[in-house]
Amino acid sequence: MNVEDALSKRGEKSYGFIEVGRTSVSTYRIPVVVIAGAKSGKTVGFLGGTHGTEYASIEGLIRATKELDPSEMSGNVIAVTILNGPHFEHRSAFLSPIDQLNQNRQFPGDPEGTLSKRTAHVVFQEVVSRCDALVDLHGGDIGEDIDSMVIAGGGGGEEVEKMAIDMACCFPTEYVSQLPASVSGLTMTAQKEYGIPCVTSEAGTPYPVRERHIQFHYEGVMNILRYFKVLPGEPTLANAALNPKGYRIKASNAGIWHGFHELGSRVKKGERVGEITDLFGNVLESHKAPEDAKVTFLRTFYSVNHGEALIGLTVID
Repeated sequence: MNVEDALSKRGEKSYGFIEVGRTSVSTYRIPVVVIAGAKSGKTVGFLGGTHGTEYASIEGLIRATKELDPSEMSGNVIAVTILNGPHFEHRSAFLSPIDQLNQNRQFPGDPEGTLSKRTAHVVFQEVVSRCDALVDLHGGDIGEDIDSMVIAGGGGGEEVEKMAIDMACCFPTEYVSQLPASVSGLTMTAQKEYGIPCVTSEAGTPYPVRERHIQFHYEGVMNILRYFKVLPGEPTLANAALNPKGYRIKASNAGIWHGFHELGSRVKKGERVGEITDLFGNVLESHKAPEDAKVTFLRTFYSVNHGEALIGLTVID
């Protein structure tokens, strides 16, 4: 696909692929949807599958791009529905099975690098450079379960940072975390690279893919398009807490993890949230909530090693 040509086709929706790199026996391409609105306006970029097993975010984006009608749009959408083909294809956790790199640490990429770096370069050059705003849709990878939240990019100036927070609040979220401008390697480095507001949504787990998490991503996509007036109607902005206090409890011992609470549940200060046992069922360590909080991250693996994350708690009123 030639993205520039597709953008010139007013009132049309175009589907295609862009080659990002090759291995000894395979050619990897990213699937791209370009929706050129009947009227001119902002261009918003969406990335799905930067981590290829974060399925709720991928499904939410695919549903949105399928539903969008260019005749009703004033502006454009450029969407990469599955950015990380090897990760998606091989169902591997966190790292590409091709070069063992985390795709979301490689931006803005390198045209002479390995596949993950080349993919990052192509996405920034062919997609992100043409956008007025960027949304990267994520969730829990294999072994993780993440409740609905959004990260806003840092840098690019006060106005751009404020716009990123507004974009984050276009998702039906209870809280937003804003990254410092110094963070590098993520898709949100586009905020400094191109001076455009960027957000990353987080919701879901690979198994099961919950409808409420799909809807979280879908609603955010559609609402952001209203925010930029690509779609008609007024956006609904969540009254979200900004940078609330959070706790990520990690394992001091290795063994078997037993979590006591469901994702999204509320816990009281001092309430037991889980324990690690040895391979004979003897308790090695027990954890309690340090404050009244909401369970926003869960480890879904049964086995646990030293230093690994067990549960995430966020202090939200």
